[in-house]
Amino acid sequence: MSDLDSKTEEQVPFTKAREFYRAKDYEKALKYFTKLANKKHSEAQLYLGIMYENGFGVPKNLEKAKDWWRKASRLKNVDAQFRLETLEGTTFCRC
Repeated sequence: MSDLDSKTEEQVPFTKAREFYRAKDYEKALKYFTKLANKKHSEAQLYLGIMYENGFGVPKNLEKAKDWWRKASRLKNVDAQFRLETLEGTTFCRC
């Protein structure tokens, strides 16, 4: 069991995951984001979608990206909703 597996949600902060992501340490970012995303953390779900969209540390997979964004959208994450709508071609100009 890794140190990450033994920690609670509170001990695996989103900011740490984002630090790994920004440092392009995608392997660690993936572990932290996944742990948080599975506990319904919408920002972590958003980032996982971005990682799958671009192939950052994972094989590029638009279907997995959309799946994560759908989950985040259900939690009212507007950034995920916008990305999902853009990818599916359902955005409308609200100019």
